[in-house]
Amino acid sequence: MSGVRSILIVDVMGGLGDVVLALPAIHALALSHQDAAVHVVTLEPWDVLLERDALIDEVIPVSGRETEDIHRAVEKALDRIRPDLSITTNRGHGLPRLLEAAGGVAITNLWRSPPPDELVDQRYLGLLARDGVIDLQFLGQPPRVALGSDELAEGRELLSALVPDGCPAVILVPDSGMAVKRWPQQHWVRLTTRLLAAGRAPVLVAEEPGRWSGLTDAGALQAPRLTLRQLAALCAAAGEAGGSCVGGDTGPVRLATAVGLRAVGLYGPTVASRYGLHPLLGVSLQGLPECPERRPANFTEQVCWWDAQCPFARGDGPACMADISPEQVEAALGVE
Repeated sequence: MSGVRSILIVDVMGGLGDVVLALPAIHALALSHQDAAVHVVTLEPWDVLLERDALIDEVIPVSGRETEDIHRAVEKALDRIRPDLSITTNRGHGLPRLLEAAGGVAITNLWRSPPPDELVDQRYLGLLARDGVIDLQFLGQPPRVALGSDELAEGRELLSALVPDGCPAVILVPDSGMAVKRWPQQHWVRLTTRLLAAGRAPVLVAEEPGRWSGLTDAGALQAPRLTLRQLAALCAAAGEAGGSCVGGDTGPVRLATAVGLRAVGLYGPTVASRYGLHPLLGVSLQGLPECPERRPANFTEQVCWWDAQCPFARGDGPACMADISPEQVEAALGVE
């Protein structure tokens, strides 16, 4: 596709992980149209992840999450930029109609007949290539978050203050916005104990550390409260030093992999073959793969999704999450 001078990308799916999943598409569009200005509309506070990205010319943050807030921001951007090419990763909020009415080429459905065994970010790339708006050479690219040299230096300082010299860090991310995605605390405690015995330094990163006091009681080191970019820098430093990360289907784990920290993802209600980590960046473990209630095409329709009431639970949380053992995680980490 030639003659593209401006590109508007709208990613307002809602979560931190959703922004990370959109990055390969954003970068592929920028690299395929190197003379075009790239503008990205996304939600606060996740917009800070796109700072310092040399492939993005403008980040347009949206402070509210209501349809009228998103409409207002997108309409203003369309009127000011008048893009030759516009893309939305979200079919909601009337976004397809807005983009299609603005002129230029609009791609408004990156959710066309998704197969259960293709990762979401790679599906975006495949559809954009099929639509002729990115070069084929960018298929398969993993997500990458750009950090400045000063941020990387700060991350190394944070890591050295937390972890003894020569001891690889394992960043533990037990929190999740959805209760159904949480690994049982007793599994985290057992993993922490085994990591310490293997000479690793487990580091707890949690918004509510009190909820996970069992991990610190078992010897996990508590990271201080961090901004998103500080967390990214800490993870990048841990990756440089041969560390790793463990967590559920959450944005912080995706962010960790996008700055070079290899991760083990714990997938229960969501399908790892669709929502898992890029294989170059980590390992995705699927709990209870035979669960008859799992809905690969729309996990929000699952009986467990909204209230974490699993019909197969045995008292230790959702059966699919409890099914993943600490020993499996240890093996995936390559800990001996």
